[in-house]
Amino acid sequence: MVAHMSLDSVEEVIEGTGALYLKGVDRHNEWTVSAFIPTGVKFILLHDVKNDDGIRLFFIDLWEAYVKILLNPFFTTNTPIKSPAFEARVKSIAKRHL
Repeated sequence: MVAHMSLDSVEEVIEGTGALYLKGVDRHNEWTVSAFIPTGVKFILLHDVKNDDGIRLFFIDLWEAYVKILLNPFFTTNTPIKSPAFEARVKSIAKRHL
């Protein structure tokens, strides 16, 4: 819910910058919202860590995994990703970088 509420803040920051990685877009109590905005998709991360490099690398690896899913001819775009392999990959990326 907090990440969803932060989408307006993300939109405001996007208009002012062309950056893909937006660190510290919004704050809610002890939580920070960061975003990664490649073409056509928004990745939002709610976190309490200050590891900017790790968060940036997490987003880049997540984007790579997402693109691989999109390139799968059996995946229907604009549908939820229900792949256990993708979920395991995201967890592995999070353990490595966060």
